[in-house]
Amino acid sequence: MFFLDDILLAPVNGFKFILNQIQKMADQELNDDTLIKEQLIELQMRLELEEISEEEYAAEEAELFSRLRAIKERQLELLHQVHTAESSSFVIEAGGDEEGGFWEPGERDES
Repeated sequence: MFFLDDILLAPVNGFKFILNQIQKMADQELNDDTLIKEQLIELQMRLELEEISEEEYAAEEAELFSRLRAIKERQLELLHQVHTAESSSFVIEAGGDEEGGFWEPGERDES
């Protein structure tokens, strides 16, 4: 019965895998700031070559920095989602001796 379920659900599972990969790639591209940094360098070069005016440069630079800030904010939000008190907690267990106390270094078992 499980084999038949696997065969029948294979197209659905494959489609879910493809959608997950597309979502992962879109998230990476949405949060990638290298393209914007390259555009800032290109914009600076265009200004130095006098292809654009100071006003055009200022307007485009402001827009690019706005997009860069939005990416940084999304990255910080993702970090805060990952590092919450609930998800970052851990448990420390300590054991004692038979009487309920703890063994101290230098003590000898005199039984």
